[in-house]
Amino acid sequence: MEDESKSQRSLAVFIADKATPIERNALSTWAERLLSIRAGDGSSTLKARKALALTFASKAVWPVVKIIGRQTKRVTWDDRSTTARFGLGGAIAGAVLFGGQSAGIAALGTAVGVPLWVVLGAGASFANVLREELSRKGKGTPGD
Repeated sequence: MEDESKSQRSLAVFIADKATPIERNALSTWAERLLSIRAGDGSSTLKARKALALTFASKAVWPVVKIIGRQTKRVTWDDRSTTARFGLGGAIAGAVLFGGQSAGIAALGTAVGVPLWVVLGAGASFANVLREELSRKGKGTPGD
């Protein structure tokens, strides 16, 4: 779990460093709204629709969401051993076969999966870390 936390923080730092000031502002707003959707009332289906609509409407956020998706895939799949991939594959198959809160997110593609992961899955901690890093980077010197 600690490795996952470090991976999330390093991904958030990477994104905050690469994003322009406009993208940082848009990403921060996007993350706050996703967390608000997650905390709000409504079914998982309604929350998923709201999260996807928010992401697609945020044109400044979309390119960075794709980066998050690719980096998340790299950390959770590409950098894993064959044994870990089999274990993860089994877990995904079990979730799809037996249901679960975030079943099928992996099948939706990484860029679409990111907002769903934040709203329906375990991505809320990542959204909080991302907001923190964007805030920290935003308070730096002009021209960062």
